[in-house]
Amino acid sequence: MPSSTLLSLFRYKAWADGELLDALATLDAAQDGEAHHTALRIFNHIHVVDAIFKANLLGERHSFTATNTPETPTLAMLRTAIGKLDAWYLEYVAGLSQADGEAVLSFNFVDGDKGQMSRAEMLLHLVTHGGYHRGAIGRILVQCGITPPRDTLTTFLHRSEPRRRGDAALTDGEARP
Repeated sequence: MPSSTLLSLFRYKAWADGELLDALATLDAAQDGEAHHTALRIFNHIHVVDAIFKANLLGERHSFTATNTPETPTLAMLRTAIGKLDAWYLEYVAGLSQADGEAVLSFNFVDGDKGQMSRAEMLLHLVTHGGYHRGAIGRILVQCGITPPRDTLTTFLHRSEPRRRGDAALTDGEARP
């Protein structure tokens, strides 16, 4: 996979994470406590898996023993942690060569099983994994009467690059989804 495509996917991931965190902030924790808690748990799971794979990519050990943490972070804590890790991934992917992306790395899953994936496969896993679970959070928002963001790749590409629709004169805020 070309590094430009991976970089575009991680820009999308960071944008989609931010959009959904903004939407989640509109969910009333007092009124919809269980839904709010579940959404935070799912988002924390996304973040933990992102952190685990950061360690895998760097050939480092991590301290996770599961794909979620026992405690549930606040939305503010999660927003900060996700923002930092998304920024790290953007920098990492921007500096990744084609050869490094194709290199296969060995690692251990949190359950002790061994695995091997190329760096590009690991990165693509994070994009698809995050999208899957953001969709689950979106369904929770719908059940609570909140319209989730249109966080598709096509929406991101056309909002961030309006020329893709032939609307070069439009600003990003005016671009059609």
